[in-house]
Amino acid sequence: MNKPSKKEIFSVQIMLGISLFLGVIPPLILYLVTRKRNLYYWESSRKALNFHLTIFPLFIISSLLPPWVKYALLAMETLIIMNAIIRIAFQKPYYYPAVPYIKGIEKI
Repeated sequence: MNKPSKKEIFSVQIMLGISLFLGVIPPLILYLVTRKRNLYYWESSRKALNFHLTIFPLFIISSLLPPWVKYALLAMETLIIMNAIIRIAFQKPYYYPAVPYIKGIEKI
């Protein structure tokens, strides 16, 4: 994959920031719109989408538990996404603890 441009980096950071409030919607839109045109957008939105699809069932389960569990989960999600935003800014690899629902491009 080529080195991403500043516009691509900024767009992915904005998508992640908005996904803190809107959840799975921004990564899903970016994934569907760019999956065949831009590999950097596709891979970034795929990772974020997998993360949000992993964390969503945890939010549903946490509604059955004490309220502090939901807040702890929300804080953890925020920290993980903020870490990804910062690492993207410095063009370093980043990782989400997520189930790979949507597979990436396999290296041959």
